[in-house]
Amino acid sequence: MKKLSVFVSLLFFSGLVKAQTDEVYLTSGDTLIGKIDILLPADYYEEIMVKTGNEKRRIKSFQMLGFKAGDNVYKIIKFGNKYRIMEEIISGYLGLYRFRTDNNYDFGSRFLYKVTNEGMEVPNITFKKAVANFVSECPSVQAEVKNKTYKVSNIEEMIRAFNNCINEKPLVIAEVKEEEKQVVKASKELELIKTIAKKLESESISEELSTLLSDLEAKISKGENVPGYLTGALEENTKEFNSVSKEVKKLLNLLK
Repeated sequence: MKKLSVFVSLLFFSGLVKAQTDEVYLTSGDTLIGKIDILLPADYYEEIMVKTGNEKRRIKSFQMLGFKAGDNVYKIIKFGNKYRIMEEIISGYLGLYRFRTDNNYDFGSRFLYKVTNEGMEVPNITFKKAVANFVSECPSVQAEVKNKTYKVSNIEEMIRAFNNCINEKPLVIAEVKEEEKQVVKASKELELIKTIAKKLESESISEELSTLLSDLEAKISKGENVPGYLTGALEENTKEFNSVSKEVKKLLNLLK
């Protein structure tokens, strides 16, 4: 009876370990271990639920680099109006991913993504023209897209051929001229973000708000447009902090 009890305990412990092996890679550089549930996507963000013991934590897509759930690997890729959770099908210089559209749970649409941060949804009607332009770094593969050797039906074969082609030749990284380097200019928006962050130093703010402020600062510094889902998240996450309400209101007006 004692042996049976030990055996049952071992089985329980083994199952617990397996249930805790999912990993989340945060933008902060930290890794969370737990059981991941992928939640239905919202209009301006996607998120997961991480269960660790008796604790549950929601993590939005812009707070992650990606995660591993079971045997599947997921990457966070910006496409359209939000950072999306994309399931990795093929990795490499050119990768193939699946993502969700129209707030569906099913990962039914396909996405091509390069390590250079260039990406495109796999088209059906305009496949030849769009994909041929996308794989122009490798003329032999581009030619086979144009002559319909590679089509939607065998896109995985095309991706492997493209990656083999890229791996066979050294990548030339062009030097950026001094005058072409991006200069970060001071702006009212940046000053407001710094003021908000400074005032919130003494407050107990969430990791989500801290990441959000950093993301906003990075986008504005680079001269990028700030999408609506980020300004909406800022307004929502600073409601309880009266000390920065004036600055947040000014910032939101400037970002409209």
